[in-house]
Amino acid sequence: MNNTLLIILAVALLAGGVAAWYLLSRPGDVAPVPQEMSEVAPPEPAAVTPERLVTDAEAVQTEAEIAVPPSVMWAADGIVDVGEYAHTTTIVDVDVHWTNDQSVLRVGLESPGTGYVAIGFDPEDRMEGANFIIGYVQEGEVFIRDDIGTGPTSHAPDTERAGRDNVLSAGGAEWADHTVIEFVIPLDSGDEQDKALEPGSTVEILIAYHDLQDGFSTRHSRRGSGEIELDPAS
Repeated sequence: MNNTLLIILAVALLAGGVAAWYLLSRPGDVAPVPQEMSEVAPPEPAAVTPERLVTDAEAVQTEAEIAVPPSVMWAADGIVDVGEYAHTTTIVDVDVHWTNDQSVLRVGLESPGTGYVAIGFDPEDRMEGANFIIGYVQEGEVFIRDDIGTGPTSHAPDTERAGRDNVLSAGGAEWADHTVIEFVIPLDSGDEQDKALEPGSTVEILIAYHDLQDGFSTRHSRRGSGEIELDPAS
């Protein structure tokens, strides 16, 4: 009797094991693999649009643009303001400032002396043939004259040679260590004693000044030559 019970129990246990194996082996009932054991690709990062970076050079340029003053109007007041003239060069220590349009030339001369200062345009043989503008300041009054180079070392007023004085406007100032003369002349005065100056051209110039003495005929302390380039007509 005891052997019969043991056989029955053994058969029952074997049947239960077979049933459990059958249930676990069904495809739909496979236990999931833990997440940490799977080879799942990480999610793509969200797209980010970076802000545009401002370079150091751009920052400096921006600051410079903010600092630029408005355009300075030309005035024959004996003061050369920043931005008043388009161009500057230095000849024998005289700062030559100029700006032009299609019809007139504006000039500012800053001399290191307290005597006269002069500029000659388009000479032929040293002083000869040049259109000279000579100016000085005496006791607060400005004196200026339009001359023509009559020879290699001489000049005379246009008015003494059937010409005209074509200085349209002039001004100046004198300090203890320098003199400023400003004037405006036509590029083409139509005067036979003057040469027409063409916009966009390169013009030879002569510069002369005296350290101490005023006047239109005093020999210069220093002289020199150079060139200026006129802006083309707009």
